[in-house]
Amino acid sequence: MGDFKIGDTVQVTGSTMTGNVGTVVHFDTEREKILVRITDQTQNYFTADELKRFSG
Repeated sequence: MGDFKIGDTVQVTGSTMTGNVGTVVHFDTEREKILVRITDQTQNYFTADELKRFSG
């Protein structure tokens, strides 16, 4: 999915959870979504265009 790999640190740029930083943990290839874990209890699916690589 795009240039992302599991374990990449990304920042959300879409309309939901904008600005949050998390880790790519799963690819849903059927829905073309990327699961990003923000905290131990918070995660959400995003499309590749709603994410950018985070460079601290």
